[in-house]
Amino acid sequence: MRAELLLTAASPRKKTVALALVAGLALFSAGVPLYLSSIEQDLESRTLERARQLEPLVNGVSFAGQDGTIFCSSPVEYPAQLLRGLSALDGVHSVVADRSCRVLRAPTVDGSSTATIPSTTETPQPTTTLGSIVRETTTTEALPVSNDELLLSVLESDPELTTMARLALTAGLDSRLGDVVIVLAPVDGAFDEFGADLLAEIETDVASTIALVDMHVLESVDSPRINTADDVTTVDGYAQVIEVLDVGDRQVWLLDSVLQADGTGVLPLLEIELTNSTLQITGSHVSEEVLDAVTSIAEESGRTVERRFGSTSDDTMLDEAQVISLNAIERLLRAMIGSLETGVLTLADTGTSLAGSYLDENRAASLTAVAQSVGAEVSLAPPAPLGSAEIDALNDDIVELLIGKPVSFISGSAEFVWGSDGVLDEIAQLLVDVPGISVVVRGHTDSDGVPESNVQLSTDRAAAVAAALIDGGLERLSVSWEGVGSAEPVIIEGVEDKELSRRVEIIVLAA
Repeated sequence: MRAELLLTAASPRKKTVALALVAGLALFSAGVPLYLSSIEQDLESRTLERARQLEPLVNGVSFAGQDGTIFCSSPVEYPAQLLRGLSALDGVHSVVADRSCRVLRAPTVDGSSTATIPSTTETPQPTTTLGSIVRETTTTEALPVSNDELLLSVLESDPELTTMARLALTAGLDSRLGDVVIVLAPVDGAFDEFGADLLAEIETDVASTIALVDMHVLESVDSPRINTADDVTTVDGYAQVIEVLDVGDRQVWLLDSVLQADGTGVLPLLEIELTNSTLQITGSHVSEEVLDAVTSIAEESGRTVERRFGSTSDDTMLDEAQVISLNAIERLLRAMIGSLETGVLTLADTGTSLAGSYLDENRAASLTAVAQSVGAEVSLAPPAPLGSAEIDALNDDIVELLIGKPVSFISGSAEFVWGSDGVLDEIAQLLVDVPGISVVVRGHTDSDGVPESNVQLSTDRAAAVAAALIDGGLERLSVSWEGVGSAEPVIIEGVEDKELSRRVEIIVLAA
């Protein structure tokens, strides 16, 4: 249970009061209960008065010794600043906020859409501000007005996020939020797996700190890194979301584990993730040489480069070259682009690894051979099957193409009317990189003529269309065809429409 915000910074004057209290207890031990009660009542009175000046929602204060707790009629907007103002009072050692003062939280992420992005409507300005008291006014110093400041305030004020808050400060997260909608914040206990030495090493290396912090930001609740099953939400397959904080137009997700690029507890030297539109670079060290090479390969394939975390160094490939050469990285990336739906190339001190889902078995075998030739470990999986909605969308796209550019045959033959088969190449390009599908081509005729001849003609026409699709790049084993003659006519109002009956269908199915 986390019910309070803790602030423990002690000023010299507090220490003086504390020493005086110790002396008083030593000299007047017989009057300890009365003495403590008097101190607590004084602190409660002064703290409540100050709290109401700073935040009208505060409706109660309780002290045990010099440690106080405030209570609120509803959650306050800027708890960290409020606690700072109260902890500065003479005689106060620390002040925490009861859960009644805390930012509203949800117990977990909504399973229907992973998370609900808060409204981006501008937050109204608070009616009270923190600062010095001026006669007949409450303040002169304004509270933060930006959502960036609010988010960092929440990190800083939460007693279970002290490590993440410290790392975020070192990494300059406030200047790097940009389009970020979710900050993933491991609780302090999650960092225990690092050990003190590794955590200290990361914190003393700004590049490593930035890499780690940037691993914990998301620009969309639809990120493929998020998975929700059985009402449990995880990130990167292993870090469980404990709690969700709505903070302005963003969210903070509390995690039970620290996210790392390779999941081993040590940041990799370099990681490159392949998607259908990007090459995303992560890692504790990214040299200009690597960045230039990846950018060039991305442009060749029509992709963009996203540097998600880490810093660019003027150093050469010394660190990476101890694991694998730049030439080998380029070979692997080009092979990945031609063979994988999605994939990740990771360079760590322990070696090089490649993982992903392949487009087909032949290309998977080719990529495996390239990876093994440079000493990389390979872990490939078949592509996930497409859902019915995705299959339907592909078939709809094919229908639209054929309506706009119909394919025609010379009467009584399987020979295309000159130029009418160009659309088949467009269809092949639409399907060539879609994993986990098969294509069935079915030929039909009208009811005129001999049934046996109609079956043969429809089969020949289906075969001609299938051959054009294969020539366009589709795998031979993924394409089949058949002719059914006049067995499936198009009937309109009880009468065969012979023109519509003469057709060839291209049907996409899940493999």
